[in-house]
Amino acid sequence: MNTKKSIQLCSLIAMSVLLSVPANATNIYANSEMAHNINLLSDTFLSYAKNGESLSELFLDKKMYGTMTRVDEYGDDGTTLKISGIGDNDSGYIFKNVWADAKHINGHTHYNNDTTKHTSFSLFTLGATTDSIDLKYGDIYFGAFAGYINGGLDNMDSDGDVGGIFAHYDFQNFGATVLANIGSLNNHRDSLDFNNSWTNIAFDMSAKFNIDKTLLVRPGLYAGYMFVSSADLYIDNKFVESNNFNFFNVAPSVQFIKEIVPNWYGTLSAKYVMRFGGDNDIYIANTTQNGVDFKDYTDIGTDIEYNFKRFAFTGSVHALIGGFDGWSGDLNIKYKF
Repeated sequence: MNTKKSIQLCSLIAMSVLLSVPANATNIYANSEMAHNINLLSDTFLSYAKNGESLSELFLDKKMYGTMTRVDEYGDDGTTLKISGIGDNDSGYIFKNVWADAKHINGHTHYNNDTTKHTSFSLFTLGATTDSIDLKYGDIYFGAFAGYINGGLDNMDSDGDVGGIFAHYDFQNFGATVLANIGSLNNHRDSLDFNNSWTNIAFDMSAKFNIDKTLLVRPGLYAGYMFVSSADLYIDNKFVESNNFNFFNVAPSVQFIKEIVPNWYGTLSAKYVMRFGGDNDIYIANTTQNGVDFKDYTDIGTDIEYNFKRFAFTGSVHALIGGFDGWSGDLNIKYKF
């Protein structure tokens, strides 16, 4: 049998397999679709590292640096007062703050094969950040978080856990963050029951510039890598195998931060998230089927923060356009020591 006839025969076998399970044919892509949507969350995990600071701290830094403190400038004997618990604390606690976060993502994922799937995730997370450690050049703090994820893709339900650690370094107007997290999702669709786990490593750097006394601009660049383990599926007693997933994510961004009135702060931000990798082949009866590819998307959003004594309350709404078309909302409560 020549090569051409062999290829035709394999194609017929694969088609026969798909036609033999018409009700579950789309399930062969369940693992690929969920892996791509796990990667959608990678930017969310990095955002938890930013809970280590409040927007108010950015303006406090601006007031504290650049000129010498005058006697009575802050209403004291020449030393800087702590403002509502903001800034390095002197209470003896190792923590700078603790926080709780609730986030919801809702919309449609668009794949390069013209397939569209509805996606919805809710994340509930607790975290803590250490007090800043002074270095010869700049300062650094560390943090950790753990959370629960619930959601799904079309008629697939998912629930699982995530945990991560991060470090943030500041030097003058420059900031850099390194984050690592791991997690796992249990997925259920019809008669399917499978698990995906992941490892995510991300790096973010930014710089802030004063436009005026109450307005800052902060351009940034995020780069990350995510590994998602693949799940082998059994559909009508037929073995469906797929490769593991490797994603590289790069996102340039810009954020405008405004001190609206005392204790109230707001932002406007835009970010373009580029996805590389994620290619995946699916094997049915030893015949390769192409997987689904995820498209890039744009994130445009606004955040509002209110500081009350040692608490900071933050709410945000973001519009997502492109490879993911929808919205996300976030509520955060932070206690500052």
